[in-house]
Amino acid sequence: MSAECQSLFKKGYKFTECYPKPSELTLSTDDDERALIVMLIQIDYIRTLSAAKNLESFNKEIISILSNLGFSDYVLVCKSAVNAIETPHSSLPEELFNEYEEGKYCRFDMVLDYINAENTDPILLSMIEHIIESSPMMTYSFEKNLQILALYRKFGINDAFVIPVQSQRGSGYDRAVFSVMALGVDSDEFAERVKQYYPLLRVLADAVSLISETRFLPARQDQQIKAKPLRLLNTMARHDLSLAQAAENLCISLDTANKHMALAKQALGTNSQANAVYLAVSKGLISI
Repeated sequence: MSAECQSLFKKGYKFTECYPKPSELTLSTDDDERALIVMLIQIDYIRTLSAAKNLESFNKEIISILSNLGFSDYVLVCKSAVNAIETPHSSLPEELFNEYEEGKYCRFDMVLDYINAENTDPILLSMIEHIIESSPMMTYSFEKNLQILALYRKFGINDAFVIPVQSQRGSGYDRAVFSVMALGVDSDEFAERVKQYYPLLRVLADAVSLISETRFLPARQDQQIKAKPLRLLNTMARHDLSLAQAAENLCISLDTANKHMALAKQALGTNSQANAVYLAVSKGLISI
């Protein structure tokens, strides 16, 4: 995290707008009834998203819920490694993420800095611009974040509501955010929508995170078998070779072969070389 971002976030920078708590929703005049309504809505969200039969219907249900609240798009961003992010679920165009990666913005993104600072309060994306404008000097990191904001605007995103979510089952995605957008809507109007539906957006974020992890979370990249370990397993299977024989066949050292095998066993969830080969074949990762 850049020094200027770290100092701001660790001090607990607060956006000037105050959002309503669930008890302040104008759904009822009774405090307990308002709280109960929000809880029931959360249960309904979980029930609706759990009923999705596949990833496509899961995404459609999320969009349907957001549309009823006046929002158009969403993205679940997971921080899985240093300077690396994954977007297991999103309604945004792939071109946006491609340009983000091409610009190598991940290491400068202040939203990710916010995640790393282990903040749990949601923020508006426009808060980033507010921080930059309030700074007495323009740093390289700030310039990069202005480029990120310009990229978002290129795709019609003038603002976003960024909601930190926590892993429910220790999947490794303990740092993630669920963000919602309303394409083409200016920041002032967007802030009003967020203010009106703040409690429902919070419970929706938790519901999406929960169902995503338990049913639709894709395999993490670091749990997938890389090309070299897969090649080793393929050689052993096709030619019925031991690890040492496969290493000789591939012109690699036994030490390197052992490292490849360790990665393969870890990815396949086994401690056995023979079982690693069997699982790779049964999963269709290699053919014999």
